[in-house]
Amino acid sequence: MLLRLIFVKIIMTSMKRIFILLLSTVLAVAASAQTRSERLAEYVYYFASDSLKGREAGSADAAKARDYIVERYKECGLKPLSAGSYLVPFKRDGKEYTDVVAVIEGNSLKDEYIVLGAHYDHLGVKKGQIYPGADDNASGSAAIIEIARELSARRGELQRSVIIAAFDAEEIGLYGSTYLADYLDALVGLDNIKLMMSVDMVGRFSTGGGLTLEGIATIKDGKKLAGRVAAEHAIKIKTKNFETSIMTATDTEAFAKKKVPTLAVSTGLHPQYHKPTDKADLIDYEGLDKVSGYLADLAAEASGSSFQPSGKFARKHMGKARVFEAGITGSIGNAMLSFPKADLKTRGRMDYSAGVSTRLNFGSFGLQTDVLWESATSRFPSLDPMFGSAQDYSQRSVTVPAYFLLRSGESDSGAFVGIGGYYSYVYSHSFSKSDPGWTVNPHQGGIAGNFGMKVANLVLEWSFRWQLNELFTDAQKARMQTATYLKLSWLF
Repeated sequence: MLLRLIFVKIIMTSMKRIFILLLSTVLAVAASAQTRSERLAEYVYYFASDSLKGREAGSADAAKARDYIVERYKECGLKPLSAGSYLVPFKRDGKEYTDVVAVIEGNSLKDEYIVLGAHYDHLGVKKGQIYPGADDNASGSAAIIEIARELSARRGELQRSVIIAAFDAEEIGLYGSTYLADYLDALVGLDNIKLMMSVDMVGRFSTGGGLTLEGIATIKDGKKLAGRVAAEHAIKIKTKNFETSIMTATDTEAFAKKKVPTLAVSTGLHPQYHKPTDKADLIDYEGLDKVSGYLADLAAEASGSSFQPSGKFARKHMGKARVFEAGITGSIGNAMLSFPKADLKTRGRMDYSAGVSTRLNFGSFGLQTDVLWESATSRFPSLDPMFGSAQDYSQRSVTVPAYFLLRSGESDSGAFVGIGGYYSYVYSHSFSKSDPGWTVNPHQGGIAGNFGMKVANLVLEWSFRWQLNELFTDAQKARMQTATYLKLSWLF
């Protein structure tokens, strides 16, 4: 009896395995019978369907998308990156999220890697409305499945291995890609990752004017390579040397900050971005098909030995500030005239300046010097009659403020506060009504201070000035006091 039971169990287990194998074969055959464009549409419509309720990070609905991706990975013949499972779970702020990660092994350089990633989460449901996120980022999630399918079929051509990653929790802080960057650092070493490509919002090819690749200068001869592959596909691309926006970030961020070359790939923003109207029927599936084919070939090229990093990185991704920085600056503000003997201060008018700004950075300290063309205007009291109407006094100058800075740290971005002095050479002045004939001191100077915030290339600061010497050389004592300026600078 016991032998009989064991025999039946063996038969049942074998039948179950055969059934799973047959089912997988049927699914693979069905998938191969479809065109790539049809498969892409199928994926996007599923990810953006009401049943997934916007795929909020870490939710049961996002888990449905995650499991769907796992099935597609199996269908494409991909291997799990970590033994036994495609799932790479992680916790953030006490909540659990999951990346879905697979690998296609290369050949002669199989211990070096290319990472292709796209986030599969979106915004979920807000105020009863589903945010389907068809372009953001069902389009990218669909694309990397098809890119993986093609690269898996061409694995004999690949020299480097290719990691395919579907990220969770991008929308709430790039958590999935940040975790995976650390995970891969421990697993394979980031020195062995030669490129990380983020595929984020690639579903509006025709209306977006083509495909944009940001970060091309992180690759040696990157423009030539991207252009050559684009010509083979007859696809329109736009390349940008680096990611420059300080207001946006994608899943390249954590890798780029660890000095991995990165490409942020997108067809651009549109009016439906982060709105309930970002639906599957607005996706350009023919364009998405072109993008997927192009990126598959670009990834295959990147897997070859001739593909090399350039050693260059975007300013926004650099850790420490450069020792020397220079750029353009402009400001608006106002300045009051002070007459100490009369205990009188007048109202300021609109002042403005433009010029260049330079910085020397030494860890938590720095030196800032500006050279500005400046126009300053303030109210000037009536001289005769005593209670007559006031007029405006204006002067044009070349002004050089210099500050000793205390910075919040050594990084490229952060807060700062400074103290120093300034010198102004006044080359022109005027009164709006009657000129009293006083001689304006052409050499003016005093104390200067500032505070503000630097984020990558952008500097926003408030600056203040107190004049110490006299405005006029041969008449009533007066000074340009408490000048305040809101200043914006862009450092290259």
